[in-house]
Amino acid sequence: MTENSLARQMRQPRTACDEDLSEAGPFVAISRQYGCGGFSLGLLLLDLLNDDADEGKTWHIYHKEILDNLAGETGVALEVIERERRAKPGLLKNFFRTISGQKERVPSGMEIRNRMTAIIRELAIDGHAILVGQGSAAATADIPNGISVRLEAPVDWRVKQIAFREGLSETQAKIHINEETERREYLRKIYERKYPRKPAFNLTFDASVFSLSEIAVTAHHAMRLKGCI
Repeated sequence: MTENSLARQMRQPRTACDEDLSEAGPFVAISRQYGCGGFSLGLLLLDLLNDDADEGKTWHIYHKEILDNLAGETGVALEVIERERRAKPGLLKNFFRTISGQKERVPSGMEIRNRMTAIIRELAIDGHAILVGQGSAAATADIPNGISVRLEAPVDWRVKQIAFREGLSETQAKIHINEETERREYLRKIYERKYPRKPAFNLTFDASVFSLSEIAVTAHHAMRLKGCI
């Protein structure tokens, strides 16, 4: 695929009419506040789901792999993809991208998010996918054979988790959380406008009250009750 055709494809969000959802899934989409261990939850669910999976239907977990896929498609460095995905639009920025000849080579934040949504939906529709972050809960909200799980916790609890995990002081950890929350809040608002489902998640847990193991077992049971597995 040429850079030009890829850029055109990335500008077009995937619509429901493009897809047959009757045999989609199963899948799990995990959303989390920073510091709540969303990827760790995904790994625990991966073990539970694969323990009783039918032969040839192995579950897989996707997180940064989604960005890696996009970087491979575009030939743009992973850190540039991540920066552009989170970047707020600006006329001056777009102007300089145009005159520098980079408009087709470096996709805009909107183009990246559109293509990421398409990748996420493809993975969910193919099934047996655990999708962590990257707007996956919103992107799959209309796909019936799956569940979305949200992890939240009080700020003070998350500060302690990040301080321990990253080897930071609690003051440094709080600054880190505030910065990351501000970046994620911008993306959250974009996804909520585009996919205005209420409630946004099927299951919401307080990670300071329930352990990740308990949440994984509960989410696994919920998938059985819903008929996803």
